[in-house]
Amino acid sequence: MLRTARSPSLHRLAAHVAGLALSLTPALAVAEVSDKMPTPTHVWIITLVASGVCGALTAWRPWLGASVAAGPAFWMTGLLMEMHSPDIAPHLLAGQSWSYYLKAYVAVGVFVVSLALGLHQGQRWRKT
Repeated sequence: MLRTARSPSLHRLAAHVAGLALSLTPALAVAEVSDKMPTPTHVWIITLVASGVCGALTAWRPWLGASVAAGPAFWMTGLLMEMHSPDIAPHLLAGQSWSYYLKAYVAVGVFVVSLALGLHQGQRWRKT
């Protein structure tokens, strides 16, 4: 059986190339923070659906609207807490700018206003 001899320098070169490729892997795998956060479109879809459902339920039966509103309220609270966490906030601000924060806060405001309007409308219906 005939064997071909490989030079030790070829193995050493392959080891160096593999080491260089592995050392560059973390630089290649860097991902942005904004990839992990919901897009403003998703935030608005969730807000508008939750506002409509929870506002109507609050007008019909306030206890039912409050109990259903707990889910979206916890989600929005988690979103705001994550946006302001010290390890995410600077990167999110750099990647999305201040408009992401503005859109999220306006969405939360729309949700709260829809609950208040539903409660007000329900009280008006019950008076008549």
